Amino acid sequence: MKTSKDTPLYKFNTNTVEVIRKEYNLHNEGVIEELITSFEDWIRKQNHFKKRDFDRRYLETSIISAKGSLERAKNTLDKLCSLKSLQPHFFSKCDAKKELSDTSGLIIQGTMQKLLPNDYRLYLLKFTSADFNTSTFLDFQRFTILMSEYAKLYDYSMGYTCVIDCRDVNLMSLLPKINILDLRNGMTILIEGYSLRINAIHLISASKAVEALVALLRQVISAKIGNRIHVHKTLESLYNHIPKEALPEDLGGNEKTIKEVYENWKNVLSSEENVAYFKDILRAGTDEKYRLVDKYNDQILGMPGSFRSLSVD
Repeated sequence: MKTSKDTPLYKFNTNTVEVIRKEYNLHNEGVIEELITSFEDWIRKQNHFKKRDFDRRYLETSIISAKGSLERAKNTLDKLCSLKSLQPHFFSKCDAKKELSDTSGLIIQGTMQKLLPNDYRLYLLKFTSADFNTSTFLDFQRFTILMSEYAKLYDYSMGYTCVIDCRDVNLMSLLPKINILDLRNGMTILIEGYSLRINAIHLISASKAVEALVALLRQVISAKIGNRIHVHKTLESLYNHIPKEALPEDLGGNEKTIKEVYENWKNVLSSEENVAYFKDILRAGTDEKYRLVDKYNDQILGMPGSFRSLSVD
């Protein structure tokens, strides 16, 4: 992969691959290809993996997310496969249009097509109503997982800069609707399983209740990421951190609205090709009775319990 090809959801800077590989000392000829081949060899020996044939692009983005460390990439893939068996309800839906709730009137999300100048991708989340329930919020998280699987196959970036727009919702009504257990488990899947790397979280709200949202988020993410949360009462404050022209139209920028970004994501994720791929990749769990090691510390997944006593149909 000398360059990344644009997709209906992603566009790349002209030297994205070169810059990122150099950042992680992977730029010399043949280095990344050799690491991917070693990764494939290791996967074939993992008897507990239900799937052992991963696309080489998937493995390369896994290595990139691990900052060039093959051992870290192996550990992360093992976590993700284990989580697919430990928390199967997060991975049970493959078609964003036919199987997931339409959250467009409640919560919308997506990433901007263009990378930021620093090769981070801009993730957008907008709350439009507090009138949702646990089931709707779970489907929102399932949508995020489908986005993450698509990214593992097609994206090439340094990570994510996140913007959460809360201007149109009553936060005091919203916060009690969020299931903290599902939120914590969902964030564990994204950060520990998909190796989601976040350089900043920007919350937009003039409400005093935004501090309660910050406190909630800090309960489900690491202190390191928690310290990267910024609160903005105005859009002008946000522009000090993110180029205005890179933002969607409804945040004062030049790009498509958040709703248009969300609809584009939903359409692409629901294509016949992607749904077929999701059906396969979301089943890539583990069968722990075939694990070669004597012990596996599932506490590193952020979940209680023992994999050795886990029974999954």
